[in-house]
Amino acid sequence: MSSVVISLDPGKDTTKVMGVVLGNNLKLDGAKPKHFLSRMYDLTDGYIDVEGDDSHKVVFDEGEYIVGKQGGERKNFETSKENLLHKICSYVSITQYLQPGTKDNKVYLVLACPITVLSNEDAKQSYKSFIKGDGVIKINVDDNDFEFEIAEIMLKAEGSGVRYLTPELFTDKKVGVIDFGGQNMTFTLFTDGSCANPQKDRFAEDFLGAVQLINYVSDALTDHNKKGNRVNVNVAEEALDRGYGLDFGKKDETTVEYIKKAKIRFFDEACEQIARHGISLRDLDTVICVGGTTQHLTDEITDKLPNSMIATNSQFTTVEGLFKIAVKKYGKAI
Repeated sequence: MSSVVISLDPGKDTTKVMGVVLGNNLKLDGAKPKHFLSRMYDLTDGYIDVEGDDSHKVVFDEGEYIVGKQGGERKNFETSKENLLHKICSYVSITQYLQPGTKDNKVYLVLACPITVLSNEDAKQSYKSFIKGDGVIKINVDDNDFEFEIAEIMLKAEGSGVRYLTPELFTDKKVGVIDFGGQNMTFTLFTDGSCANPQKDRFAEDFLGAVQLINYVSDALTDHNKKGNRVNVNVAEEALDRGYGLDFGKKDETTVEYIKKAKIRFFDEACEQIARHGISLRDLDTVICVGGTTQHLTDEITDKLPNSMIATNSQFTTVEGLFKIAVKKYGKAI
């Protein structure tokens, strides 16, 4: 058996996890975040073999799935995380810190939680129970059997990890944290390291994440082509990742400006949404941007906000920050 401390951020685009096995020689320096795409393919729709290290074959609760890159295209556009995809992704991530075939494993978990859920006590308890499960959890990953029980679980707000990761940035300052995720944007205003009024100073805007940014790139490239046929979102996502479109396999320089305009459109909209909540970004000491989508917007953010800061490894800021909380709270669990 093992006792494992884990922080988990089951994002709508990517599942991020960080953990350590408790013991007499607890070493945290070597702990690194792991991740895989939050995609899932039901093998009842047709059998496929698992290929590569970024996908996993999973058997859970009488269902059989492929999770990760081979899970296919992004299909989950729900705002709720109480669904089978996020449950299975969470459990697969936990098994990466367990020995297959062992029993009586205990997991002590700090879980990133949507702020819309945190603000409602019933929703918070429902989400906690959904992930925690009822007793021992059994799952087969890549033909290996795993058993574990989530002994304790703590919920922390999505995007709050940077507060714990770099507390010195928040001392005696007013700091806004923008978290651009796969499906939404969250904003939190910290005053001297605390969110003084969560009902007013913390909010989420659905459909203002990577999905929307990709849609705007698709719009821009459709305008660029001037043919009337909408550019496929998969093509738009690839162009966003590269920073340019292709023309018969070669870089099309004329697309760069259009993709730039799509990014500006997206970030301007995000700033307008924040302003509608009565918050002026120019009046803050610092605006820290986190989340995987932030990596696509670094120039647009710094151009518009001179007081901005892009978090290092922004995709993993939440899970790394919550890992510090997890170790502090559960490091002496055994």
